[in-house]
Amino acid sequence: MHRLPTRARRAFRLLRDTLFTSGPNQIQVRVYLNTDPTAMLTGHRSGTPMTLAYTYRVRADTDGVLLERAFAAFNDFPEHDDDYRHTRAWYANRFRSLSVGDVVGLDDRHYACRDSGWTAVPAPPT
Repeated sequence: MHRLPTRARRAFRLLRDTLFTSGPNQIQVRVYLNTDPTAMLTGHRSGTPMTLAYTYRVRADTDGVLLERAFAAFNDFPEHDDDYRHTRAWYANRFRSLSVGDVVGLDDRHYACRDSGWTAVPAPPT
């Protein structure tokens, strides 16, 4: 079976992602990694500097579902077919796993990862 050259495959993938991952029913997801080395013990503290690690768009769903999808994807066990490429990109950049104290933004709403669940927080400073 004939395969398209790598450049053509990348162009088709970019076109597909552009056409099918934008629109009114899409949510922008931003993942911020906490730079405080004690964050896993202390949790999220307002005003702690964060690093914007990854941004992507996803089909709209409830905040709870999207947060759990992000947690699963960035802890290397994506549960949704669309999340596999984000998991591969995340680990290709050599990011650590999403952990307690990190923040996930869904459009203009932000949530800090806790040891059990999520809590709403203000937008993190970057």
